[in-house]
Amino acid sequence: MSDAWTRGVVVGIDGSPEATHAFDWAVAAADRHHARLRAVHAQTVPIGPVVPLPAYDPDALDAEVDTILRRALGRALPRPAGAKDIESTVSIGPAAAVLVEFSRDADLVVVGRRGAGGGQSVLGSVSSATAARAHGPVAIVPTTARGLAPDRVVVGVDLDDDPTPALEIAFAEARACGRPVELVHAMEPATQVARAAGAGEEPEIHAELKALTAFWADRYPDVACHATARPGDPATVLRDQVTAFDLLVLGGRHHQRAVGRLLGSVPDAVLLDAPCAVVVAHTRKLTGTDQRLAGFPGR
Repeated sequence: MSDAWTRGVVVGIDGSPEATHAFDWAVAAADRHHARLRAVHAQTVPIGPVVPLPAYDPDALDAEVDTILRRALGRALPRPAGAKDIESTVSIGPAAAVLVEFSRDADLVVVGRRGAGGGQSVLGSVSSATAARAHGPVAIVPTTARGLAPDRVVVGVDLDDDPTPALEIAFAEARACGRPVELVHAMEPATQVARAAGAGEEPEIHAELKALTAFWADRYPDVACHATARPGDPATVLRDQVTAFDLLVLGGRHHQRAVGRLLGSVPDAVLLDAPCAVVVAHTRKLTGTDQRLAGFPGR
């Protein structure tokens, strides 16, 4: 991912403290990456055989979101010279569905979340649903997150999967903030089959992490980085590794969206209690235009 985000940043707003906190974070992220910011307010219009359809007044909805946006901007710190204007949009539909749709064309979608310790009910929230179903990277910003720029970027590395999407976001954000990157790998107990095959042993893991760190240090020579491997399950290791002043980046989905929640257990578990902003780096499916620009043969 380039330091300049040409697709832009989208943030969900609804006037709540959680959304306002996420809005502040999104403004800072957009400014760091010279990106436009779109603030999206989702409006659900109830319909049914008994409840009559309320009058749909686009002007009233625009006025509502403009009021919310003005309040958020009134809290924002002064923006740097050349910062792009913030746009606002009112969309009809459930908030998670609206944000998932915007994720098709955004570099990053930002959603607020209540602080750590929300319990299992968080799994049904807008933030969790957006993180699970999005087409591209999503940042979940809890109210416990501190600072508009992280002190450190921590990225979870699964050596059995391609960590490139997560590492691209982590290093781009670290360079934009002038912060270091820490690669963290959780060493789960190896199965008997894996041990018999010689896999899952610490020397092998540390060698792979060393090679991975060297590769990315060569790509980003101006970003300090190091790697660490700790025993334990990934969700616990990652939560214990971060503070409210960090940014945590996790690998996202490489499989079909229909099974995303079943196979996305680590992001779901981390999102329950992470004290800092968490980016889930889903691999974006290339459009026909993207494929041509990337040099893929057309169909």
